[in-house]
Amino acid sequence: MLVGKLFAGNRERLVVEVLDKYKGTRSIDCRIYKVLSDGELMATADGVTISPGQVGSLVDLLQEAAKKAREKEGIIRS
Repeated sequence: MLVGKLFAGNRERLVVEVLDKYKGTRSIDCRIYKVLSDGELMATADGVTISPGQVGSLVDLLQEAAKKAREKEGIIRS
């Protein structure tokens, strides 16, 4: 089930999906898709699949990365 897409460059998208796995287990897939010349998307091997239980930890890591990136911008711009 598609959750959403983010632009990851002119010819790439980050696609987030919920995947149904064997015997009803689910996982979250975050994968880079290439935009083909006809506008269609093609999945690449670049991505990660995690369990729903790992989402909170991933969100925490992303928030920490965003904080550090903002701090770094402040140092560079000063």
